[in-house]
Amino acid sequence: MIILLFGANELAMRRRLQELKDEADGGSGMLVTNMSVVDGRDAKPNDVLGPCMAPPFLAPKRLVIVEHLLERFEARGGPRGPRALGVWEQVPEELGRGIPWTTTLVFFGQPFLVEGRQRAVTKTNPLVSALSKLPDVSVEEHPALEKDHLLRYINEEAAMRGIRFRRGGNFEAHEEHPPETDPAQLLANLLQGDTLSIANELDKLALYTRDSGCEVTVADVNRVSHGDREAKSWDLTDAVVNCQLGAALSTLEILKESGENLQGLLGLITSRFRTLAPVVDLVAAGMPPPAIAEELKRQNNWQLERDVRAAKRLGPAGLKRAYQYLVEADRTNKLGEVAEEVALDLLLIKLCSLAEPVPSRTSR
Repeated sequence: MIILLFGANELAMRRRLQELKDEADGGSGMLVTNMSVVDGRDAKPNDVLGPCMAPPFLAPKRLVIVEHLLERFEARGGPRGPRALGVWEQVPEELGRGIPWTTTLVFFGQPFLVEGRQRAVTKTNPLVSALSKLPDVSVEEHPALEKDHLLRYINEEAAMRGIRFRRGGNFEAHEEHPPETDPAQLLANLLQGDTLSIANELDKLALYTRDSGCEVTVADVNRVSHGDREAKSWDLTDAVVNCQLGAALSTLEILKESGENLQGLLGLITSRFRTLAPVVDLVAAGMPPPAIAEELKRQNNWQLERDVRAAKRLGPAGLKRAYQYLVEADRTNKLGEVAEEVALDLLLIKLCSLAEPVPSRTSR
């Protein structure tokens, strides 16, 4: 049996692979001696064909897993198309002559990175296309989960761990509120379709909330599940507050390319200025950082120092103008007077004009 197992849903793929391992073992406990894993990054055809012909030893089946081979022939984007099969062109013909019925051969195509972006093996892959034409080949594609399918997956995985999602949550005074109110939606936005990371974060959340009956709120997700968006959104809001227009626009572009919701990004920027507002008032009143920390129940650390510096640059007048710009952007966006992307770009330009930009080396 030949199986082509590939796609972007890595957790589903790995669970399927475990099923095949259990099937090959058949309760014999002899899987180790009956499984061959071939690294396809530098393998030659005989490295795959050879193990397929060996009979199993004290087990129902022999399992041969070929990793990282399909990825070699996947299109990388840009003007270059998929690579030619070369010496692998004859492999489908060789396999078409038949392999022992006791052998399960799995071509395992995992997600991979190209220039910092994650890609997945697809049905247009030339080796997938050639192998899929063989008789009795099982093509098992696990595409990325998106939108409602992703939310359903998160809720189902959470239920398996005894997690109960509850909207909202109790935030500390110093914590920034994410725009999401649904914990499942926040996880989806943080981790996109990375099912392995989602499963890992759910395990952490189950442990974190064990004493509260595994009830998970947005506040819990915000504290435990960092994901990529936390660092990138932090970079965006810091660049805006520091009036670094170039950094703000480039970070915004990265976030948009990663699928971030533009209305959500507007909410993040608004939340950042909302957190900064009481600091601006206290700085204007002449209070030193230790007194501000005590008044706002915050730690007197580099984060507060960063906000104090920003408050001194903006002042009450600058903060008032920032709120005016935020309200205007939100209004024009909701009324459809300006395209969403244009409204956000204009907002960044206006916010970054409120004060002189901070040199990059002191932006954090």
